[in-house]
Amino acid sequence: MLFKSLLQICAQKTQHIKYFISKRYFHINNEEFLLKYKSPTRLKYFLKQQCSNVIEGHTCFIMDCPICNNKKTKSKIYVNKNTGFFICDKCKSMDSWNILEKFLLLKNSNDNLKNKELDILRTSCSLKENFIEKWKCIISNCQSIRDLSPEEYNIFLNNFSFPHVLQKDMSRLNCFYDKTINAIYFPLIGLNTSIVGYKLFSTKPQKEETVPAFEVSGCIEYKRYYNKNDDTAIIVSSIDDLLAIMSKQSANVIICLPYNLRSLPQQLLPYMESFKKLILWFGNDEVSWYSARHFAKKLNEKRCYLIRPTDSQPRPTLAAKMNYNFNNILMNAQPLWHKSIITFNDLKEEILIDLQNNDKVEGVKWKRYTSLNRILKGHRRGEFTVLTGPTGCGKTTFMSEYSLDLAMQGINTLWGSFEIRNVRLIRTMLQQMVGVPLNENLENFYTYANAFEKLPIYFMTFHGQQNIKVVMDAVEHATYVHDIAHVVIDNVQFMMGMTNDSKYIDRFWKQDDIIAKFRNFATTYNCHVTMIIHPRKERSYEELTTSSIFGSAKASQEADNILIIQDNRLTSIRGKKYLQVAKNRYSGDLGIMVLDFDKSSLSYTSKLKNKEKKNLKQKNE
Repeated sequence: MLFKSLLQICAQKTQHIKYFISKRYFHINNEEFLLKYKSPTRLKYFLKQQCSNVIEGHTCFIMDCPICNNKKTKSKIYVNKNTGFFICDKCKSMDSWNILEKFLLLKNSNDNLKNKELDILRTSCSLKENFIEKWKCIISNCQSIRDLSPEEYNIFLNNFSFPHVLQKDMSRLNCFYDKTINAIYFPLIGLNTSIVGYKLFSTKPQKEETVPAFEVSGCIEYKRYYNKNDDTAIIVSSIDDLLAIMSKQSANVIICLPYNLRSLPQQLLPYMESFKKLILWFGNDEVSWYSARHFAKKLNEKRCYLIRPTDSQPRPTLAAKMNYNFNNILMNAQPLWHKSIITFNDLKEEILIDLQNNDKVEGVKWKRYTSLNRILKGHRRGEFTVLTGPTGCGKTTFMSEYSLDLAMQGINTLWGSFEIRNVRLIRTMLQQMVGVPLNENLENFYTYANAFEKLPIYFMTFHGQQNIKVVMDAVEHATYVHDIAHVVIDNVQFMMGMTNDSKYIDRFWKQDDIIAKFRNFATTYNCHVTMIIHPRKERSYEELTTSSIFGSAKASQEADNILIIQDNRLTSIRGKKYLQVAKNRYSGDLGIMVLDFDKSSLSYTSKLKNKEKKNLKQKNE
């Protein structure tokens, strides 16, 4: 399925390639859920019709598990209010909403064949991998922290530059030390204290890796002592911050997220249902600030409190080094949830943070397009960008590298390619990532593929004309599940041909409606949307302007940034292709960036100087 030209040469590897690309696709298979049970109220109503004793939690509906039906242990199933995803705390069955819906309807029917079908459904949603055996294998050559002598434990702390945490406290993390590679393994704890993964922390080389790499249902958990009524937890993003708070002995329950600030898996939400108060203590940069607010929405803002980052309240690691009073900092945690009306006092600290971290507020910088950093300053959440250019000028090729640059820096990206098939798009991105022709380096294909697979890029499987409602449902769902920070739509014209609404008479009205929906989405979900729009048909010798964008003036009015690819190569002997920043609402700076295309890497990255090329070649050798 992936890379047809490669498959002709490597036909025997087809199955592996299909597996690789299928993991990168994102599509709403349970559209029925999105359309039928859009609100949590309707979902709750359906569950109460099918089951008794349905409890509404902070993020999930909780009820007796109908799948394992374990009456002795009274297993509970957690159903996500927004997506319908479910997980059982005993049998660990988990899957999408459509599986649970079929199971409940079938179980309550009078069908004589239902037992056989129920067994099939049970098998389909059962846990695919038992991580306990893998964990035992990993720690077989390691030593438990609790078994270290006092002298060995002090050496261990010094090797990792950890703060002075009491050995009995470190032992509560149930972590294991591998002396041969100087690494420590922290288990990720899921429902009912089951081990569902681990986090590897090493210093030589410096590495922090989470297994599995996506959608784990556990976290690193610290409990100073057991208290059945303890309903407050502190949430941090890194192991360093976790140990800093432990060293001060200022909290009873601390949770360290599995993927730092990259994402908060929906599989982890049921684990946090028992807490009535969650205190989020992250860093003081823009990513930390935005992540805190985004994660709070998934965790239920009404129970979330934030340690607002100021000079006197830095991240835990810095606060410990400066010997600040942790109890005072935690007491100053402010609620994140507000009613519809807010005052200047509510936003005062946020404004101060922006002023203190002006360079970070500007956004994530491009590494491949440094000229854009000078003009646009950076890539920021919550903005709406329009890219246009004449037919065949390379809009999709440019945007694939533009988004790849950001994804390689940890920006979770969702691609909606309606014009170009995902196979071709991903092949282009893969070649742009490695910088060499793929068909000439087939022996390294799996090395390249494994590196690409680790990037936080997801692809919608839509192709051709699509209904805007279905597309928006998929985008909102993906943003919730995968914490998407950048959505790319290529292009808007493919959502203008399908609608059942008779009020839409012409294409301009349809396009305005689509743009309004994505503009509202970008603001509501604090997610950057980049939309490719074809220009009007104009004379080939005329340069494009903001008024050249197809449709009414709404696209140019709503956009925070307008990027235009100008191609003068056919109208001038020394003509160039360049990117023009025609609108920049953030700083007002405008300018151009020359686009020199390198066919071997399918890249518009500025060509390296001869000396840089020589150094890069020596480095690769």
